[in-house]
Amino acid sequence: MGVGDHQFDTSDSPLFRRAVVRFSAIGEAWAMVQAEWVTWALTMLIVLAGNSIVSKVADALFHVGGNGGLVGFRWPMPREEMALQVILAALINGFFVGGMFRMACRQVRGERIRVGDLFSVTDVLNELALGSILCAAIVAIVSFVCFVIPGLILHGLLMFTIPLIVDGRLRAIAAIRQSGNALKSQWLTATLFHAVTSFLSGIGTCFFCVGILLTGPIYVLSIAILYRDFFLTKDAAFKSKPAAPFSDF
Repeated sequence: MGVGDHQFDTSDSPLFRRAVVRFSAIGEAWAMVQAEWVTWALTMLIVLAGNSIVSKVADALFHVGGNGGLVGFRWPMPREEMALQVILAALINGFFVGGMFRMACRQVRGERIRVGDLFSVTDVLNELALGSILCAAIVAIVSFVCFVIPGLILHGLLMFTIPLIVDGRLRAIAAIRQSGNALKSQWLTATLFHAVTSFLSGIGTCFFCVGILLTGPIYVLSIAILYRDFFLTKDAAFKSKPAAPFSDF
């Protein structure tokens, strides 16, 4: 199943219920982490190690500083002279976070997940890279020009972008537009939700950095649950017809 499934796409129906951003999704996400804690812990271990290795290679090749890691899975908001770092960080984080979002979307559908799913996003790699860079650039520019708060708001409005790319198979620009349209009427709640899930996902670093193996997935699972509510239920409202879904869903 994907966003474009005819049984879920109600864009032509005059009767629909708009989904809402709900904080109870965080509790559901934690229950899902517990149900597949071994898989998620191993996945997080690979993500953290892979991010560190790739970041060091990028630093050696391009002579840029570290990208800040994956704490909270937030796109960085660096200074304007660090444009290259923004791009590299977006590419590195985008790949790993995109893989985790695909795992999360599969789990919220009740499917079994595997660690190998983390590397299954190669089929949407171009759009994932473009979407990650665009989101990072938008947030970085707005945060620099308008200070931090507008950037935080954009983080909330754009939080469906990656799921819409890796699961809904939308193109990057369409995914950004779809995410913004879905959440603009709930921008304040979306901002708070994204901030809370980002904080909770990174809080595991306080426990000798080991806790993040279990708290890290809270971010992607919480957003995947809302993504399901907004885009994968019969009563969700759609503004446009997305691309065809995965054949194996």
